[in-house]
Amino acid sequence: MTFIITLISLVIERFFYWGNLRQWRWFLRYQRWLSQSRINHWPSYVLLILCLLPPLLVVGFINFLLNGWLYGILKLLFGIAIFMYCLGPYNLWVQVYACIHELQKGDTYLAIEHANTAFKINVADNSEAFHQAFVRAIFLAAHQRIFGVLFWFVILGPVGAVFYRMIALLNEESLLNVSVLSGKIHRLLDWIPVRIFTFIFALGGHFTEVFVRFKKNALKGPAVNETLLVECGIAALDVPDDLVSKEGVVEKEALALLDRVFVMSLVILAVLVLLL
Repeated sequence: MTFIITLISLVIERFFYWGNLRQWRWFLRYQRWLSQSRINHWPSYVLLILCLLPPLLVVGFINFLLNGWLYGILKLLFGIAIFMYCLGPYNLWVQVYACIHELQKGDTYLAIEHANTAFKINVADNSEAFHQAFVRAIFLAAHQRIFGVLFWFVILGPVGAVFYRMIALLNEESLLNVSVLSGKIHRLLDWIPVRIFTFIFALGGHFTEVFVRFKKNALKGPAVNETLLVECGIAALDVPDDLVSKEGVVEKEALALLDRVFVMSLVILAVLVLLL
């Protein structure tokens, strides 16, 4: 069932846009309610548990309750809904292709503005530095929005996907005093999936170049997660320097690589399901 859920969800995510339905404002309201209560001065690890535990218990209880209903169809639909809700929240392909389209039209200012807004790229001109920063942001976003959620969904089911997304959201913005703690947990949660993700880069791209960088940083701690991810992603592209600054070329290559990587991830998951 896990393979079917991930296959359906990734196909929908890749070819359809429904990011406007992925709203996590309820989570901010819940944090605000906790921050205004008397428990706001409790230790950060207690606040983090109180922030995460109720939603996880609800998701886990519903998932357990749906066991066996309608031959597992309800549990399948629930898994798809939760997995897709935890992706993103914004569609990676939609945002990147929108920026590429604006670059190719010659609307450089608007493309850079959209890229800065969507991916927090602080480069103000259409230079080689902008395209390099854009590609780095694409790889980081691919893991943050998709592969990290995919990994923890495969390991822990819907509870794992919700847990990863809530930790990621707390790391980005928290109304409680848990940002530092959630950041540490987030980096720990990323340690294994980042290394799997980057190893698949080698299979889908320039194997030798990727593997050299993979061996260099793979056994290091969570602090090098982003460095490993970006270096292996760029090495997998193997785009000539004279094409890096050409509008949309390197970005399209990055998306094509990600398409191959996600297909390979599904194949690997299917093999594991058959073997286990």
